[in-house]
Amino acid sequence: MQTKKLDIRFGVIAFIILIAAISRLLPHPPNVTPLSAMALFGAAHFSKRWQGIVVPLLAFWVSDLIINNIIYSAYFPTFTLFSKDFYFVAGSLILMTVLSWVMLKVVKVKHIITTSLVGSIVFFIITNFGTWVNWSMYPMTPTGLMTCYAAGLPFLLNSLIGDLLWCAILFGGFAWAQRRFSVPDVA
Repeated sequence: MQTKKLDIRFGVIAFIILIAAISRLLPHPPNVTPLSAMALFGAAHFSKRWQGIVVPLLAFWVSDLIINNIIYSAYFPTFTLFSKDFYFVAGSLILMTVLSWVMLKVVKVKHIITTSLVGSIVFFIITNFGTWVNWSMYPMTPTGLMTCYAAGLPFLLNSLIGDLLWCAILFGGFAWAQRRFSVPDVA
């Protein structure tokens, strides 16, 4: 019976992350997405660390496949398994997951907010570095890198807002569901 409860919890958490990833397909302001919140939520709620990495990454990748090959297909001449930016985004999500294991040992609102803010900054640093490396918009000089970071500042604000909003939705929604439907404590 305990195994069935664990499977139900895993399924609920994975489903929440998948729905969040699918929401990327809806119109939204730039960088107001659930990616960071998915990583933090998975890290906080899966009992097996590999699940906290694999499930959010897989959900991100599936949504990226749809975005790159259907929504933005005009920008990709052939089927795109991984975009240029995939590895930088994935790397930032993995790093956020690891940070969450340290910062979210106890899931409390103040810890979620702090971890979300740190995660937004990690995402900004890594993905803007990826933009500088992968795209020819900025010269490959220290000045070019700083220009890339300066140009990304408006996206950082959106990320901060989006990450806090999505953390509230994922963590708050799950806490409500646990109280309402008796979701088991361990995944």
